[in-house]
Amino acid sequence: MESILYQIFSGEYDITPKQDETQQQLRTQLFMELDKVEAVFGTEFFDRLFALHGEWKQQKSFQYYRSGFLLGARLMLAALG
Repeated sequence: MESILYQIFSGEYDITPKQDETQQQLRTQLFMELDKVEAVFGTEFFDRLFALHGEWKQQKSFQYYRSGFLLGARLMLAALG
């Protein structure tokens, strides 16, 4: 096994968290329920719901990124000032 530092350096480190058995079971149950929702409301509704959710998550992620960037800039200014 290679060291984690070498994996990060070489770009081979996988940051994807590994799911345990409980998470896999919950994921399976979630998708079974989502299939039921799609069957009742239809594919068009389901696609629109996921598109809206994706846009919401993208905006949320950008807000976190922006807040983190501002915090980093403030810390650098405090360290340099």
